[in-house]
Amino acid sequence: MHAWTKAGHPSEHPEPWGRMGAFTTLHVLPDKNFLFLEEHLKRLRFSASHLELPWIPSEKEIIEKLDEVFVDHSEGTHLLLRICLFEDLLGFAVRPNYSDANPVEGWLLPYRRPNPAIKCTVEKELYGTLSELEITREDWVILDPKDNDLRETATSNLIFAQGDELLIPEKRILNGITLQKLLPILATEFRIIRGTPQDQDIFEFEEILLCGTGRGIASLTKLSELGWSSRSNESYQKVRFLYEKLINSAGV
Repeated sequence: MHAWTKAGHPSEHPEPWGRMGAFTTLHVLPDKNFLFLEEHLKRLRFSASHLELPWIPSEKEIIEKLDEVFVDHSEGTHLLLRICLFEDLLGFAVRPNYSDANPVEGWLLPYRRPNPAIKCTVEKELYGTLSELEITREDWVILDPKDNDLRETATSNLIFAQGDELLIPEKRILNGITLQKLLPILATEFRIIRGTPQDQDIFEFEEILLCGTGRGIASLTKLSELGWSSRSNESYQKVRFLYEKLINSAGV
């Protein structure tokens, strides 16, 4: 991990969860191409501005530090890069991406995000508890404690699939960058419906997919607490194929 002060001096990277700050996570392709870098930096700075952080470095400053960190990273490996903006620090954390395309077992987490449009490190009850799971193959499926609806997971957007229809939540969620890029392509192959199912509606869907930076497109295998399990993989195969086309074209 790497961190710098506003003056550019190296510093120890703090534990992010529970500390005031904004963050975003990028997929780094094997050729060191930062996937959707511009969009991620814009969202990061938007989140930091909304949180009224006292120091928000420019995109140029962040990219200069990226180049410095990745000069020693060898090519050939898919990585995840988390960028954090704290009140007085810029931090990077790099790790291998072991989650991409892995089937996922879901576990319910009753939780309501204070502002779903931003990614905030202060949400320790959400992001900090991911350490309780085997993150490459498990995820928290967020259940709103008031409305009993399923909006997203701790790491990904949700796509509820039945035949050639995809139901995708759009309200009170983080509209993930991967999903935003993928939606126009999905609309050429599926009928897209925007809405948020409640917990008892889950049995209407044969498949539930996760869409996010680290997971890419992954299939939810089961949500035991609601008695649901996947009954097909047809939509997953189609959506995964479209996602890989998107990534290949973006990485050129």
